[in-house]
Amino acid sequence: MLRLGSAGLAGLTLPALLRAESEVGRRGAKAKNVIFIWQQGGPPHQDTWDMKPDAPSDMRGEFSPIRTDLPGYTVCELLPMTSQRIKHLSIVRGVNHHIPDHNPGSMFMLGSGNPPNPTIFHPTWSAVVKKETTPTAGVPTAVAIPAEPSEGPGPGFLGAECQSFATQADPNDATFRVRSLALPRDIDMARFERRRRYLEETARSFDELTERPDLLRGLDEFQRNAHQIVLSASTRRAFEIEQEPASVRDRYGRTKLGQRLLLARRLIEGGVRFVTINEPVGWDTHAGNFTRMRENLPVVDRCFSALIDDLHLRGMLDDTLVMMFGEFGRTPKINAQAGRDHWPQAMSIVLAGGGAPGGLVYGATDRNGAYVVDRSHTPADFACTIYGLLGIDPHKTYPAPNGQPTPIVRDGEAIRAVVG
Repeated sequence: MLRLGSAGLAGLTLPALLRAESEVGRRGAKAKNVIFIWQQGGPPHQDTWDMKPDAPSDMRGEFSPIRTDLPGYTVCELLPMTSQRIKHLSIVRGVNHHIPDHNPGSMFMLGSGNPPNPTIFHPTWSAVVKKETTPTAGVPTAVAIPAEPSEGPGPGFLGAECQSFATQADPNDATFRVRSLALPRDIDMARFERRRRYLEETARSFDELTERPDLLRGLDEFQRNAHQIVLSASTRRAFEIEQEPASVRDRYGRTKLGQRLLLARRLIEGGVRFVTINEPVGWDTHAGNFTRMRENLPVVDRCFSALIDDLHLRGMLDDTLVMMFGEFGRTPKINAQAGRDHWPQAMSIVLAGGGAPGGLVYGATDRNGAYVVDRSHTPADFACTIYGLLGIDPHKTYPAPNGQPTPIVRDGEAIRAVVG
């Protein structure tokens, strides 16, 4: 009965029943899609979104604030294009935690706001969305450019089948080619189909196993996804960034980050629901912080503002959530190497679209940018906020490897000013 897809007296097929349950779970979602820009290393909030011009000279840094299109709010002078698009953004300045180390700090922020735990890995954002989203044949639900952050938990206890599809290549390269989407030269589509059928027949020998290892289930999922994607002409076209007009590619900037963001827009347009961009510039500025910012921020300014404009003009911003942040902020005190060190007590998170209100600056730090003095929130609160925009119950439980029902987010409450 189950093999035939019968679901009882109601006459629903099992896939249809599961799809209906999934759609109920996402009902009320404001954001249907996500573009996540992960800023590994932790960008300095005092030199970007939380300027402190009145701080002592050994704290305020070398940059001047400039006005934005939100009266009374300023950003770094190296963000002139983005400064005129604050009306589309939410700047959350109250999230903070207690871990001043890259790997566990990243696990905290990437692991759905759960403190790192050596006995269990909580899933990252994209894995939860993949788990909670009804898949579309031929379209990967989640894509990572070029791969998921290595510092994060990945799919965690949800299992390997919730891993993102990784491009494993950089769209800024002239020879950009997603390896998994191209058939070898001596394999035509008919031969590919025969091989796929042979593989399915072989896989049936495992059907009698009552317990299949997580890795094997994940490989099954990867095989299915890869076959469907290869057979989908529309999905292959979404990855063909060279089809974009030169003027559009130039607007984003011919940089690694610029072309990754442009590819993300193409993928969302093609039906992908979650795109993770592993930002290539790096933000761990223990030395030469201001030199690095003069290199990094103009790149971010150009491509991030282009992405916001592009999504807005195409009518995609309302249901596409863009989020950009790292694992923590940087120290108020500038060190002897003209750098800023790790500082989890304050950070700035940037959101746009997907139901996040435009023109919102939420939370505040003290005069030196050291501690949150207004609207302090935990990473768990932030995770509940994002899942709230996505229409996912953040406290929904799944069985962990130890067999215990484990929630996506253990604690926290959504930030009302953001979710509405």
